[in-house]
Amino acid sequence: MAELIMIRHAEVEARWKSICYGASDVPLSEAGLLQSQRLADRWKHRSQPIAIYHSGVRRTELLARMIADHFPSMNLVVDKRLCERDYGDWQGKSWDEVYVADPDFHRLIHQPETYRPPRGESTSVMQSRVVAWFASVTKSTPEGTVVAISHSGPIAALAGHCLDLHASQWEPWMMKPLEAMRLWWDRCDGKVHVNRDGRR
Repeated sequence: MAELIMIRHAEVEARWKSICYGASDVPLSEAGLLQSQRLADRWKHRSQPIAIYHSGVRRTELLARMIADHFPSMNLVVDKRLCERDYGDWQGKSWDEVYVADPDFHRLIHQPETYRPPRGESTSVMQSRVVAWFASVTKSTPEGTVVAISHSGPIAALAGHCLDLHASQWEPWMMKPLEAMRLWWDRCDGKVHVNRDGRR
């Protein structure tokens, strides 16, 4: 059996919490740094992962490197398909500004195939790229553990795909900082199973 542990990055600096930062490379808070180290240190008691992926921005790379430090031969893999949604022209604006610009921005959830931020990604496009990444992982991993440090949007999108949920049903799968989701599969039956809290 093979498994994937997807972990959301730690909390970002407070000044970004009311901002639509999306795929932007924003820093972690001091608390986020400490929490990341504590989580990474727990991995030294586990067996070595086959691979550790991250989305390429600082807030995911940091935790990936902290976990990898416990496994000297471990290589990190950057895959941009794990990035948070690209919010286009909304990125860097406050959510209040986004609402003023388009009071119906919740169509991101209710019209995932057709609605998107100006020069940004639709929900379906974001989901498609993370699902393509997951397909490559399942194909290349017959057994063992893969770790991926990603973002709330892609994690929920992957859960939605595996559980056949509409985007309006993803809310229970929107991870808080450092929460994890576990997916496991057996190449023999092809079924993918999902666990909300990342535990066996």
